[in-house]
Amino acid sequence: MRLARGPGIGRLLAASGWLALAILLVGCIPESGFTEAVVPAPSRSASTVTFADLPRWQGDNQAEALAALTNSCAKLATMSPETDLGGMAGPVHHMQQICSALQGTSITSAREGRAFFERWFAPVSLPADSEADALFTGYFEPEVAGRLTPAPGAEPLYGRPPELVEVDLGEFRPSLRGTRLAGHVENGQLVPMPDRASIQNGALAGRNLELVWILDPVEAFFLHIQGSGRVRLADGSVMHVGYAGSNGHPYYAIGRTLLRRGAIDASELSLQSIAAWLREHPEEMRSLMAENTSYVFFETRSAAGPIGAAGVPLTPRRSIAVDPAHVPLHLPVWVETRVPVSDGGDAAFAQLMLAQDTGAAIRGRQRGDLFFGHGAQAREQAGPMRASGRIWVLVPRSHISASRGPE
Repeated sequence: MRLARGPGIGRLLAASGWLALAILLVGCIPESGFTEAVVPAPSRSASTVTFADLPRWQGDNQAEALAALTNSCAKLATMSPETDLGGMAGPVHHMQQICSALQGTSITSAREGRAFFERWFAPVSLPADSEADALFTGYFEPEVAGRLTPAPGAEPLYGRPPELVEVDLGEFRPSLRGTRLAGHVENGQLVPMPDRASIQNGALAGRNLELVWILDPVEAFFLHIQGSGRVRLADGSVMHVGYAGSNGHPYYAIGRTLLRRGAIDASELSLQSIAAWLREHPEEMRSLMAENTSYVFFETRSAAGPIGAAGVPLTPRRSIAVDPAHVPLHLPVWVETRVPVSDGGDAAFAQLMLAQDTGAAIRGRQRGDLFFGHGAQAREQAGPMRASGRIWVLVPRSHISASRGPE
């Protein structure tokens, strides 16, 4: 799934995480690609509901989501209590109160986990999107082979150019919250950075910006899409790399071109099928990649794992990328959808997750991108993941009470 994300795996490119890869590589998914999750239809407006209204709420082990919540708590502790988390979340002090209650607890059972979230949060049903279908995709942290010195056919990962400037337009106009631009300054004007084709042709070469060389250029391309990953070096050690910025050019889903050409059937579209096509057509590989003008810059990271747009390490199967225009970061969300399984089918998925990432393709109230972790299994699930489903947001009860005011 994904568009490159940023900072970390997740933010708007110009990157979560996505991003599953199919939606990012194609731009849209045909109706035949959807699996319908059997969930109640959203109402026309946001409304507080009860936990009994959440499908299969009793079937999850909510205690497992506390690790992800703890990661968010560490970030929230660094914020001013009056910082606005946006939308229905309100000032950060409501979440800080919950985090304080979590400290020192020893919650291990599903029953205790459910009780904690039921005490401190109230679920809110989001309205349906008027212009977009509900869609859930998946992303993962890839591991690829690389070298610290140039190798024949290898593709460099570049660090962030020092002249790169990124602008959050929401700092200037609240209506543009979450919209970012990137470029560099010439004669007092912000102008675009080189696009992918120019960078592939050496626009940044010779500036000592190369962090590492990826042996397989196809894997390097998908690493850009994921925005974070592990590079296995010749001596067996692992370098962790993550999003450090982007060139600001728009993302283009190269799967769209392959569908238009009839090179891949829509029913077979996935990360795996696109990668296979690129390897089978080396003479067209780089020109097709260049159609996606967006380009990600990387930095080395600690082994804590990929960092989402919320600024915290992502937790496999408990972190999700959302559209922050509708779902505030750091809030828990209840997710009902379906996920791929090893036999080629899919299975029901109903879990409590934390909104800790964003992505350039993640737009809409009922839009989510599930983080599956790293490794072969995560790749096999994230690649074909695309399904209908539903999100409910868990809002601090204290904020709901404060918003209502005195009775």
